[in-house]
Formats: sequence, structure tokens, C-alpha cells
Amino acid sequence: MMLKRLLISALILPLAAAASGQTPSAALAKLIESHLTDFPARTGVYVKHLGTGEEASVRGDESFSSASVIKLAIMIRAFQLADRQELDLHERVALTRADLRDGSGVLQYHDLGLNPTYRDLVTEMVITSDNTATDLLVRRIGGVEALNTWLTASGFTHTRMIGRGHEYRRKLLTLINPEFANLTAEETTGLQYASQDSALFGLYAGLFTGPRTKWVETVRDPANRRTLAEHRNRLTVQDRAYWLGDMTPRETGRLLEAIERGTLTSKASAAEMKTILGRQQAGSRRLPHFLDVPVAHKTGDSAVIANDVGLISARSGTIVVSFFVNGVTGSYGEAEDRIGRAAQAIVGYFDRAQSTAPAPVRRVIQPAGYKPTPSPLVPAILVGDTLYLSGSTGGDPVSGQLVPGGLEPEMKQIMANVQTVLAAADMSLNDVVAVTVYLADMADFARFNQLYTSYFPNGAYPTRSTVAVKELARGARLEITMTAVRSK
Repeated sequence: MMLKRLLISALILPLAAAASGQTPSAALAKLIESHLTDFPARTGVYVKHLGTGEEASVRGDESFSSASVIKLAIMIRAFQLADRQELDLHERVALTRADLRDGSGVLQYHDLGLNPTYRDLVTEMVITSDNTATDLLVRRIGGVEALNTWLTASGFTHTRMIGRGHEYRRKLLTLINPEFANLTAEETTGLQYASQDSALFGLYAGLFTGPRTKWVETVRDPANRRTLAEHRNRLTVQDRAYWLGDMTPRETGRLLEAIERGTLTSKASAAEMKTILGRQQAGSRRLPHFLDVPVAHKTGDSAVIANDVGLISARSGTIVVSFFVNGVTGSYGEAEDRIGRAAQAIVGYFDRAQSTAPAPVRRVIQPAGYKPTPSPLVPAILVGDTLYLSGSTGGDPVSGQLVPGGLEPEMKQIMANVQTVLAAADMSLNDVVAVTVYLADMADFARFNQLYTSYFPNGAYPTRSTVAVKELARGARLEITMTAVRSK
């Protein structure tokens, strides 16, 4: 039966890749496999170069215990709700003892009453993998089932959050004492601190008086501690009921690609999410370890799990890498280093290919019907997927005459002109990445901004520089030049 499933997958996956415009690569798959040979863990990897579409995977469609990588989905959903004005990222949350969660993160170590914003919580959930922040955000976005319903509706049918962190911790505690089956989240956290001899247990001591004193003795018993550690290391890898999330390398790669391309949120939110991922504080020995290019990534950790997934800004373009490592045996640090070596080889594979690729085609963009300008320039030049537009004043492209009326008519004419040029290159304002504005009078700055924003709805602005100049050709009030990059 297993062989039959593998054969079916071997037939279906290339067809699915071809239908989606992706380019599966046998050479890339062979490279990945070479780094997974004798890896001291069960591994799954998915790689895609977003510039060329070349992709490959090894066990890319198998389920893995996500650990904290599932927090990637929580972040995307939070920003999507913020875009819809259903969640205010500026809203503050006062942390109480009942909100604290043990494990990774820093919020648990601060005084109670700390008042972070939801944006702060998203940041900590990602860069320190903060479990307190995660639980607060899951509640705010509607809970585990709401998150899973959204994932399914968005086309992520194999990505699931199994339960909140305190829930699987309670299940583990129940294995050493059935009385723990009905623990609250707060009690579960308190006993976790007790079992670790953490000073934070002092906050919870009042919950465990009288007959409950024996609960603390139970979790601190050396034999029970060993049993709990053994169950945690085995079940959080082997038994889905004890997973935080269930993810495949390929679907995780699609989540990352959605962040890079801004397909599930606004472009501004997507850019902010990538910035947050770029501030990651964990996993420095994994994807980024041997690289000298930026890596925006999210880890998923336990004593036997060393996942790392991210966006690598290689010289040849952005590379998606989803690297799942479950059930580490032997040296954990060595396993991390091997992830880093694999990432180094993957980046080298693409960057070497880019360095030997032919130079991109250079093409002049001259929309039909445009009157040739007397100046020695052309409307735009397309080099590969990048379009460089000449500066445009408010001149009628047919007559060549500056439109009368000053700033507003000129702005309207300029934006019509650049959109015509963009369309001639099969692009739109959504592809614009950089704008430079020249004003004849900085007193027009405020009014210009009002006009400018109407062309970029939902705050999806390109980068921009605005300067005042002494004068412009033909007495124009403003001139605008742009650079655009074709969306893949």
C-alpha cells in the first residue's frame, strides 16, 4: 500500500507543479537529498526560487510536528484581520498571571501588568517564539478552530493547529497523574514551573495548598520528571495528539511565498511580517548559520525538534526554504549545523546558476500614439522584469504640450502617462517599487500627498523620495519618475 501511494505521488506531483507554472528540478532534489543522507532525524525539505520558479522537495508533502512553526499561520491571520480592521494592532493587553505560559519567550519574566500591544505580541511570538503572546493571539483571532477554518478556506488543507500549548502540556502531565486531566491553563503553567524548579512557581504557590500540595510533589519527583521528559520527547514527534501543529514542508513554503508576494494580506502588512521574521532571535545555527545574505525565518523547537523555515534574500533572488527536522538523535548542535550547511548549498546552487545565466533582454517601451519627445530619452526601458521609467511631467503624450491648471491637472496627466507606459510593459501601479518626486515648490507637498495616496489604495505604497528643485522643464509644477518590478 505504501509503495502504491508513493507511485501515485510520483505521478501526481510533477503534473501539479507543471499546472502551477513551477519548475521541478531533479538536480536541486538530488542536492537536497545529499544533505539529508544519514541525517540524525526524520526530515522533510521544500525549496523554491521565487524568481525562476525552480523548486524541489524531499518528503515535501508528509506531515511533520510543527512545534512553533505553526505560529507563522497565526501571524498571517492576525495581519489579515488587521487589514480588514477587525483587529487593532495598536490595542494594548494587560498581562495577568492567568495569561502566562511556560516555555519559550520573554513575557513570562516581566512583572505582571505589562501592557504590550497586539503588534508587540506578534513580534514576540515570532522572534522569541513567546508562548504567552501566542496564546493571547490565538484567543484574539477566534481560537484554534477558527484558524483552521481560515487555513482550509485559503487553500492550506494540510496545515493545522492541533491545540493550544497548555493543552498538550496538560495531556503530558496527565500521563503521570490522571488527576491532572481537568487542570486549568493557569494550573498547568504553574505545575510546569514547579517541575522545572523555576522561580516563577512562586506566583502560583497559592494555587497548590492543602491536598493540592501533593501535585507539586508529584511533578517534582525525579522518576516522574524522567518519565515526563521521555513522554515529551517521544509523543511530541510520534503522536499527533501531542503536537502543537501539523504542517508539510510544501504548504509551509506556500505560506512563506504568500508573505513575500503579499497575496494573503496587504503589501504593507506582508512587508512588516517579513521585517519581523528578519529579527528572529533563535535558530542562528540553522538556516542563517553559514550565509552572508539576509534570512527572514521562523523556528520550531523542542529537545528533539529543530525546524526552521524562511525566506532567504540570495543574490539571485528570494528563495523559500522549509526545513523540518523531527526526532533528533545525537548532537542537537550538529543537526542545526547540517541545516545551515544545506541552506548554504541551496543558495550556492541558485546563485551560481544566476551568475552563468545570460544577461536579461533590454527593450525600449514606447506606447503606441505617443508623440516622440524632443528630449534625448525614451518613455521607459524594460530590463528583464524591471522597468525604468523616464521622468514624466504633466505633458499630453499626443500633443506634447503641458496641461494647463497647475499641480492637480499635471498630477492627473502624469499618472495617466505612467500607467499607459506600465501597461505597455504588461505592468501596473501594483508593480511600482520606487518613486522619485520633484516639486517646483515644496509648498505643494501636502496637497501632492493627498493626490498621491489616491493612486495607491490600502496603504500599499512603494518607496519614495521627494525633493524640491529650482525649476522644471516647461514651467511644470512637478515631475515623477518610477521603477517597477514585474510581479511573479
